[in-house]
Amino acid sequence: MKEVSGIMGQVMSVGLEGMRGHKVIVEANVRDEKESCIIIGLPDAPMKESKERILSCLHTLELDMSMKKVTIHLSPADKRKTGTGHDCAMLIAVLQKVMIEPIPVNSKTCFLAALSLTGNLTPFHGLIPAIQQAVLLGFKKIILPPINVGFLGKIESVEFVPIHSVSMLISYLRGQQTLELPQEGLISLHELDSMENSLAVPDFSAVRGHDEAKRVLEIAAAGGHHVMLNGPPGCGKTMLADAFHTILPDLSNDDMLETFGIYHLAKENRGFSTRPPYRHPHHSASAVSLIGGGTYPRPGEISLAHNGVLFLDELGEFSRKSLDMLRQPMEMGEVTINRVRQSVTYPSSFILIAATNPCPCGYFGSNERYCTCTPLQVRSYQLKASGPLLDRLDFILTLKSVGIMGSQVSETSAVIRKRIAAAKTMQKERYMSNKLNGNVPISMLMTNSFLTEEQVKEIQVICFERKWSNRTQAKLIRVARTIADLAEEITITKRAIQEAIDWKQLASSFQDRKSAVTIDE
Repeated sequence: MKEVSGIMGQVMSVGLEGMRGHKVIVEANVRDEKESCIIIGLPDAPMKESKERILSCLHTLELDMSMKKVTIHLSPADKRKTGTGHDCAMLIAVLQKVMIEPIPVNSKTCFLAALSLTGNLTPFHGLIPAIQQAVLLGFKKIILPPINVGFLGKIESVEFVPIHSVSMLISYLRGQQTLELPQEGLISLHELDSMENSLAVPDFSAVRGHDEAKRVLEIAAAGGHHVMLNGPPGCGKTMLADAFHTILPDLSNDDMLETFGIYHLAKENRGFSTRPPYRHPHHSASAVSLIGGGTYPRPGEISLAHNGVLFLDELGEFSRKSLDMLRQPMEMGEVTINRVRQSVTYPSSFILIAATNPCPCGYFGSNERYCTCTPLQVRSYQLKASGPLLDRLDFILTLKSVGIMGSQVSETSAVIRKRIAAAKTMQKERYMSNKLNGNVPISMLMTNSFLTEEQVKEIQVICFERKWSNRTQAKLIRVARTIADLAEEITITKRAIQEAIDWKQLASSFQDRKSAVTIDE
C-alpha cells in the first residue's frame, strides 16, 4: 500500500475519572524521520505499551512504517489517560495519516476497544462504564469489540457496532461491508456469577419474633433509611441484617449496569445480576477500604454497596475515624476521593444496617446475664459511634432475645418485597427520578409531601420540646412519608406521623442511656 501524510484528523474516545467520563480527542502525525512511536498526553504505563500493539497491527495490515516517526496526541493533555481502551482510536488516527484511501470518521463516532498483536479488537478493563459514559456524552455510534451488547437494552439514536478485527473495521468505515456478526461469535460479558444463585440466603420467614425490627426494616427498605440494631449476643441482629437485602426489589436495567460498572472498575467479581448488592466488611477494615482510595483511587465498600446494602456488624469494633468518614457519603449519595495524582467521584447511595452490642461483653443492661465491663469500658465502646453519625440514622432499635418455640411464622421475603416495590414505584412517580424518601433533597420532599400547616406545626412543637435537631425534623417527615407510601396513602396521615415519632422516641431513649453511662472515678 502507498502511504501519504494527508490532513491531520481527529478520532474520538472516552476516558474515565472514577465513574465519570470525558471525551478524549486522539490525533496522530506521521513524518519521515528515525523510526519511532511516541504517545503524549499523560498516558499511564499500559497505554505507553500501546505503541507496540499499534505498530504490530500496522505490520499485520502490510503497511511499511520504516523510517517513519509516529506521534500520537491525546487531549485534553492535562488529564491522565489510563488503560488500553484507546488502542483502537489511536490506530485509526494513525491509519488516517498513512493510507491513501481516506477513512471517514465523524465526531459523533466513538472508538472503545483494545487491540491484540494480530489486529483483533478485544475488551478491556472499564469497558462497561466507558460505554455508559459514551452514551451520556452524546455519541451516536460506538465501535466496540465483538461483545454481546444485548444487556445494554435498546437505546434510541445510539448504534452499537461490535467488530472482530481492524481490517473489518476499515471496510465498515468505508461503507464496503455490512456487519452481521453471528451471536455465537460474540463474547458474553454478562453471564451471572455461578456462585451467586447457589448461595443460600436467609428468608424473612425464617426469623422468628422481632416484629418491631421487621417493621423497621420494611420501612427502611421502602424509603432508603438507615438502621442500627443494638442488643446482646445471639438475639438475632445479624440474621435480620442478612435477610434484609432479600426484601429489596430487583434493580432496574440502568441501576444494574451502573452497579456492574462499579464492580468492574474495582476488579470485583459480580455478574449482571438484578439483585441489589450486599456488602458485609469485617470490622478490621481500614478507612481506605470502606471509603475507597489508593494512589489511583478505586471504589471502596460504600461504593460497592451502591444501590444496595452496607452491613456493618460489630459496629463498636470499627475505628471511630472510619465510622465518621461515612457521614458525608450517607447524606450526599456519592464520595469524592482526592489524591495528588487524581481526584475521582464514585456513587455511594446505600442503605446502612449497623449492628452492635451495648458493651464489650455484650450484656450491659441485660436481664439475662450480669455485665462484666467497667463503666469506662462501656463508655469507650459506645462512643465509637459519634453523635453526628447516630443523628444520621433514621432508626435505632434495641433487641432482646426471643424464644424460638411458639413463635408464629412471619411473612416471606417475596410478600414483603411486593409491598416495598409498590411503595418505591409511588416515590419514583412522585419525584420523577430514582430518589427515595430517605435521600431526596429536602426542598423536593417538602414540595411533594402534602403536609398540612397543622402537621408541620405539630412536628416543630414536638421537636422543640424534646430538643431534637432540625435534621431530626426532616427525618420524621421522611419516615412518615415512607410509612404512608407503604399504606398506599397519597397524603401523610396522622397515624404515619405518630408512628414516625414513636420510632424516634426509641432511638432517643438509646442515646439517653448512652449519655447516662458515667465513668466511675
